[in-house]
Amino acid sequence: MVLSDRDIEERLGEDLVIDPILDAKLQIQPSSVDLRLGNTFRVFKNLHVPYINPLSDDDLETYTEVVEIDDEEPFILHPSEFVLGTTLERVEVPPDLVARVEGRSSLGRLAVIVHASLPADEELLVWTPEDGLCVREIGALVEERIPCIAVSFDPETLEVGLHEVTDWIENPTREIYEVVLDSGRTVRTTWDHNLFTLGSGGEVDRIESSDAEGAWVMIPGKTPEPPVPEREIDLLGLIHRYGDAEDFVAYGESLGEAVTGHQNATYYRSRGAAPLRLAGTGGAAQIAFKGSDYRVDPVLEVTEELAWTLGFYIAEGYARRKHLTFVNTDRSHLKRVENWFSEQGKSCSWNEQKEGTWSLTVPSALWSSVFTLLAGSGKEKRVPARAWNWSDEVLKSLMDGLLDGDGSRRETRDVLYAFNEDLANDAMKVCDRLGYAATCRNRQRETGTEWTVEFSEVTPHRRGQLIPTPTDLLREARAALGLSLREAADLTGHSSKSSISNIENGEYETVKKSSLEKLLEAYESVGRDTPPLRRLRQLVEGGVSFDRVREVRPTGREVPTYDLEVQPGGKLVENFLGGFGGVFLSNTAGYIDPGYRGQITLELSNLGTVPVALYPKMRVSQVVFEQMTSEAERPYGAERGSKYQDQEGPIASRITVDEEFDTGG
Repeated sequence: MVLSDRDIEERLGEDLVIDPILDAKLQIQPSSVDLRLGNTFRVFKNLHVPYINPLSDDDLETYTEVVEIDDEEPFILHPSEFVLGTTLERVEVPPDLVARVEGRSSLGRLAVIVHASLPADEELLVWTPEDGLCVREIGALVEERIPCIAVSFDPETLEVGLHEVTDWIENPTREIYEVVLDSGRTVRTTWDHNLFTLGSGGEVDRIESSDAEGAWVMIPGKTPEPPVPEREIDLLGLIHRYGDAEDFVAYGESLGEAVTGHQNATYYRSRGAAPLRLAGTGGAAQIAFKGSDYRVDPVLEVTEELAWTLGFYIAEGYARRKHLTFVNTDRSHLKRVENWFSEQGKSCSWNEQKEGTWSLTVPSALWSSVFTLLAGSGKEKRVPARAWNWSDEVLKSLMDGLLDGDGSRRETRDVLYAFNEDLANDAMKVCDRLGYAATCRNRQRETGTEWTVEFSEVTPHRRGQLIPTPTDLLREARAALGLSLREAADLTGHSSKSSISNIENGEYETVKKSSLEKLLEAYESVGRDTPPLRRLRQLVEGGVSFDRVREVRPTGREVPTYDLEVQPGGKLVENFLGGFGGVFLSNTAGYIDPGYRGQITLELSNLGTVPVALYPKMRVSQVVFEQMTSEAERPYGAERGSKYQDQEGPIASRITVDEEFDTGG
């Protein structure tokens, strides 16, 4: 729950400290407080060292120097420059609140940003006005400022839906790390970018990539269908946008004017035709490949059979300029392909390649072009980009086609094989869309890297079933109903109360979703609806699942980074789906733990082409406060060995005191 201006003002008179607030009317916004820039900056020296090594004995402050300016003079932030600043205000966060610091959009529009995020080539699933649901690289989305809607989850309900992107952010060059999950999902981020996990009270917590190893983070349980599923494909638009219109002829009574002045105008008028290049995207009743009498309607209906045939083509087909060929050992699959093309008025030919293996050839330059435009050719074949706009039923048929072509069906799970990483990524995203539990692995074969995607409609006993144990939430749910441990055990059919106490006391890092369902059903039978029960229901019925982070590893890449803001109407969404297979990523923002005291260090970068003057006391960032379900048992401070408590001025990294860098020397 985000504190409103009224709540903030009330808490400022109690245990929340922001000092000094020079102008409360100006600084206190509807759901945040603007923070001002101090007059002290920490800049990086121009040193002739190959890199900064956190394992060395050097004090990292030796790589920086502090610059202090008068209140009336500006600090000039030059293009591509990165410095540490500080807030003028000292902030003290009580143990039941958590805070986030974000750069103000007014400053962001001057190309000054506060944080960093993802490399340009990281793929996201978004909705755009031009393509509907589609997979796009974040760099293109940000650089072209493409209006889009992101697949995100609502932290209040845990439902996965589509939420408007409200800002596009270009960040400085940063080192990129790869976060690898147990399921084979991966995402590449900066060291300090946030993922999402679950707090003990059932709340959504953020966790930096650097601290995520071993943590259970949020992934989609099921991604949403498009608002309006695509029911037909405009072949004219498809060819004009992605193909070569010179290869096609359009037929229609209204096309006479299109060929005026053409050297073969008389010929085309006599046939009621025009080169597709001249006909444009309207007026055609039929289209054909040039030199062929075979014609089709310019609109192709999206059906489950079309989707299955495309899936089978991706797995077991190949395209040549004037024909398509499908190869398989199962004649019934090839017969299904033949039936679809027969419905389009196209005959096929059969050939036994070797004993037990048959090929089916479709002699059609037109269909070869269409299938190539939809799904690619050769080793680069992928799930059609427009397939994300098809209904779940149609998309399931496409997945079935992939499986029938290059997969196997087993009692508990299905397995798809691919020698194309992008196709494996597509398949994982299709599984997300259909609510399948999926894992992906790869191994080296003589012919290259083989990717294996395993998935099931019915979740196996572990994969996709485990949730970080919400110990406090479970205790609160039982206490709100006035139940003893013995009574709770009786309600759930357990012979011993220890079965309940073990879960509530965190004996297990995770708990099966089915166990929470059983507990929820038993507690709801008491007949009282309470806030803890409602949150428990959201965990069980919401759209998120969890996956454990196996490894966080450097990629060796240092590249410009990008971020999206997803905060429609100020709503607390602030996440989007990205990476191989799909992982929920946080809008980049500074995170302030409960119990923190001190000024706040700001990371400032100029991404523009001209210097920007930053003046002390100007409002550069804003802090948002969120109510926790309960006070932190071990708030930020001395007990935790917190590195930045009571800091004054911009503080350099103190990463060398982290446990992982303690070599015992």
